[in-house]
Parts: sequence; structure tokens; C-alpha cells
Amino acid sequence: MSNPEFDRIATYYDHLVDRYGHDPRACDASTMAGLEIRYKVLSEVCDLNGMKVLEVGCGFGDLGAYLKARRSLLRYVGIDISPRMIEEARKCHPKLEFRCCNALELPDKDRFDVVLAQGVFYLLRENPEARTKELIEAMFARATRAVAFCAISSWAPKKTRNEYYVDPTRVLGWCKALTPKIVLRHDYLNNDVAVYMYKC
Repeated sequence: MSNPEFDRIATYYDHLVDRYGHDPRACDASTMAGLEIRYKVLSEVCDLNGMKVLEVGCGFGDLGAYLKARRSLLRYVGIDISPRMIEEARKCHPKLEFRCCNALELPDKDRFDVVLAQGVFYLLRENPEARTKELIEAMFARATRAVAFCAISSWAPKKTRNEYYVDPTRVLGWCKALTPKIVLRHDYLNNDVAVYMYKC
């Protein structure tokens, strides 16, 4: 089912891919180094070797390639709402599995050991807190072991207009309603927060 909010975001990324190609700028990131810091943080949620991993908002699938290079037995599935992102991901990483959909559209039967996401909240505009909470709940429902996500934080010293910055304190409250086993990290980049959630 079409969602105007997600359609807007998908179109935004489609245009970035057309403009920049396979480049960090198409992911709204300034450098590959910054992305790889996030990749490392997300990969530290638990031992991922042998796990079935879902990445929500996978972009070009570079996190999947990063994980496979370090944990060869990992099974990776990437989903994204941008058709152009998925098209390029399949070209760049033909051995990985990609689907064009959002986390709220996954069949109920789809389950993954670990669900990962990075930067999937910042473009939300219509009631972004409620939408972020909904996405976190959807990711947790699909995971059998753990969820890890990172986002730009309202504790950041500098902010960009028209971007949604999550409040780490509020996010912890939403996560605690799902599980008491939570880790919050605000130690790797000045403007980022990462959260690990574990199934009880």
C-alpha cells in the first residue's frame, strides 16, 4: 500500500542516486569513513556469524558487503523503499539479497535473527516520533535475537534544519516498553546515537 511519507522519502533518494551514483552523498552521508564507523557500531550488537540479518533502509547494501567480508557465514537481506537504491545495490552486490519494500510491509512470517538499521528516521516529517516508534516496534517484531539501529541525536552540538533528531531519552522509553535488555551508545560520533535491543 502506498504511503505518502515513504513515497516522498523514496523519491528523494531516487534523485540522489541519479545525481551521485554509488557514492556516500547518495546516502546523504559526507564520507565513506563516517558510514564505516556506523557499520562497525551496528556490527557490534552481537556475534553475527551464522546469523540471518535484515537491514532496514539498506541503500546500496554496503553494510551487507561489510558484514559478509568479516563474517562469511552471515545470511543478509537488505530492504529499501527507494527503487533506484535497490537497483544499484543489486548491481554492486549481486550475491546479496535485496527487496524493495519498507519494514511495515514485510510478511508476518518473515523472521531474522538480527535486524539492523541506520539513518532511517531523519527525513520523517509527519508525526516523526510516532513513526519512529512504529518502525522500532516493527523491527523488534521481526527479530528473534537482537535489533541495532543508529540515528542522528538531539544531543548533537549542531543540527540541520528540516531533519528529525531523535531524543535518546525518549527512544530508551519506547525500547524499554519492548525489552529491558538495552544498550545505548553515544560514544562514536558527536551527532549519533545507537541502540541495541535484545530479546528476553
